[in-house]
Amino acid sequence: MAGMDFIRDLALVVAVAGVAGWLSQRIGLSVVVGYLLAGAVVGPYTPSFQLVADIEHVQMLSQLGLIFLIFSIGLTLSFQRLQRLGLSVALAAVIEAVALLFTCRLLGATMGWTPTQGLFLAGILMISSSAIVSKVLREQNATHQRPGQLALGVMVVEDIIAVLMLTLLSTLVQFGGEATSHLAQTAGALGAFVVALLLVTLLLVPRLLQVLTRSASAEVRTLLVIGLLLGLSWLAARAGYSMALGAFLLGVIVASTPQKPEIERTLEGLRDLFGAVFFVAIGMLVDFRILFAAWPLVLGLTALALLLRPLVAAFGLIVTGHAPRDSIRAGFALAPLGEFSFVIAQLGVTTGAVPREFYPMAVGASLLTALVAPLLMRHSEPLSGRIEAAIPAFARTGLAFFHAGLKRIERRQQRSLLWRLTSRRAAQTGLHVVLVSALLVASQPVYAHLRATVGDDWLFPRGLSVIFWSAFGLLLLAPLIAIWRNVQALAMIVAEAATGGLADHRGWQTWFATGLRSVASLLVIVWLLLLAPFGLSLAWTSAAVLVILVLGALLLQRRLIRWHSRLEIEVQTQFSAAMTQGGSSALAQALHDRQDDWQLHAEEFVLPDLAACAGQKIGVLALRKRFGCSIASIDRQGYMIRNPSADTALYPQDRLLLLGTADQIDAAARELGAASTDKVAQEIEELGLECVTVPLDSPRAGHTLAELDPIRQVGVQVAGIQRAGQRTLTPGGADRIEAGDELLVLGPPRQIREFRDWLGSGHPS
Repeated sequence: MAGMDFIRDLALVVAVAGVAGWLSQRIGLSVVVGYLLAGAVVGPYTPSFQLVADIEHVQMLSQLGLIFLIFSIGLTLSFQRLQRLGLSVALAAVIEAVALLFTCRLLGATMGWTPTQGLFLAGILMISSSAIVSKVLREQNATHQRPGQLALGVMVVEDIIAVLMLTLLSTLVQFGGEATSHLAQTAGALGAFVVALLLVTLLLVPRLLQVLTRSASAEVRTLLVIGLLLGLSWLAARAGYSMALGAFLLGVIVASTPQKPEIERTLEGLRDLFGAVFFVAIGMLVDFRILFAAWPLVLGLTALALLLRPLVAAFGLIVTGHAPRDSIRAGFALAPLGEFSFVIAQLGVTTGAVPREFYPMAVGASLLTALVAPLLMRHSEPLSGRIEAAIPAFARTGLAFFHAGLKRIERRQQRSLLWRLTSRRAAQTGLHVVLVSALLVASQPVYAHLRATVGDDWLFPRGLSVIFWSAFGLLLLAPLIAIWRNVQALAMIVAEAATGGLADHRGWQTWFATGLRSVASLLVIVWLLLLAPFGLSLAWTSAAVLVILVLGALLLQRRLIRWHSRLEIEVQTQFSAAMTQGGSSALAQALHDRQDDWQLHAEEFVLPDLAACAGQKIGVLALRKRFGCSIASIDRQGYMIRNPSADTALYPQDRLLLLGTADQIDAAARELGAASTDKVAQEIEELGLECVTVPLDSPRAGHTLAELDPIRQVGVQVAGIQRAGQRTLTPGGADRIEAGDELLVLGPPRQIREFRDWLGSGHPS
């Protein structure tokens, strides 16, 4: 029976994956390496061990694995985390991707490859392995050091680039020709589709989750979320893009909602199961004969990953204002190739866009870089020091001037009145342009489907064309009116700034604004003509639609503006809510700022279901006394407990933010039996670190922390005391504070202000 064979194959794949993953962990490798090797052993290209009867079934399951894997990546990329990365890190990742793109295409042309093959080589090379990089950084205690944070930030943007690259390549191969002639068109259509889908999901998904939280059980919520995940993946595929795009966008939206912890935990088992099947299926496609024959390509790709990737990553970080040594170390950390490399290589081989050697080349290079990465990161400090010392003195001087110039530009931009007045309107205009473009691109296949169903002469000659495009044009009127109103406002603001010092200020301002509006009008007309579906053969249809739209604009202008304003406010409300869910970057930024002085780290852990400490109070565990670290906050299924007191009990699945040195945190985590969440601590909540000086006349001076009990009194925690050049991290209850002490205080900004007042006056403000 086919069904029994399928169950046997699935059982074999899961069992082999579990054994291989366990063995990999025992010898200190990533489980991904074990899954790949397991798939290669039981796959069809290893005749002695060929155990799977029907690989197509496993490949079908691997597609589910890809969806859940990409969705889980999206869950780590909430809007607030993307905002915290900062423009410099995002720009550095883009510079790295562009540099690798042009380098790989040039290298491919030198080797006689087609432009499409050069694009696939760039796609394979430009994405790091999230699992391997995170593991290496944790093992080296570098997760919360500046180079580690830079590497993690670049890796976040790389994940976004990977999804877009995968989608772009999967669309390009559908043309059946060279990618070059369709690249700009495909990229534009992709951008429009992403913005449209993002806006729709942003408007609908958070509200849907709120309703489900109030009215549906956890089981029903899980089913509906999975259905929505699979539906969006299917929709992206039907639109001609990768399934990964829909899964990724839904993950980003869900990550910015209060329901994220529950959804993440509920789908964790499915992600692990299908993710393992996905990597085993990837390994099954490795043909050892091709792998051994293609060993020069494997070694060449490995060399590019270990040399070129760190070089361009460090270059991108340096030119965006980061210190050379930190940038070089971050570049070394980003060397391992990973999951998206396999997917992109598999796509190219399956569609015939690249030779069969590309797939084993990607898998072999990934395995080699995974083995070399820990050694490279371990020696990154002396290597980066030597590379930095080799930079000529004139280059270092020029780089210092360049970084200082970037900081001056940033400060000037923040102070610029013109920038503050125009930046938001310009962003809104760009968003509307992309949205209208997406609707115009999507309208044509919809019209083609209706035309095939009812015919073009529906109701009257050319009836379908007139009715459909008139209705569609009325739908576009609201955003088009918004675009024009923003253009008028921008023209007035720019004209005012440009003519402010002239003698005939008002006259010149009018002429300048009129000229800007004229140019903008011409650009809008050209843009619409390029995307409009009508040609000269449909001149009278176009004229009829235009007349209807003009009449509609005259009669419905105010209603359209009011409707569009409500929609815009709703989008802004949902986006603002998404930006504030989960906290801010105060703690992460404070740790960066004070790490060199205090050597303080923060890391997030989860208590397992069978944790021995479950039900015990923090005071009984005495982590501060025994290990020197403290619990800064607890995330209990989305409910945040900041600076928990000694009476707070711990429960399974609590997410703890531990604060202390790296060694103290590791020792406490082992005692608790907690597992790292593989996430940076900046995601947990709104906490900050500030230095507060004890006033000379403070009534609190001379008292111990146990007597003062600042957690209970004000809601903050004293994370460090500096006195006469001596520092004490995570002090205990017996430690005293004295007048003139510098205290490192952990807590929300408002409560830190209250603590400062409390020290001076004796009463919180």
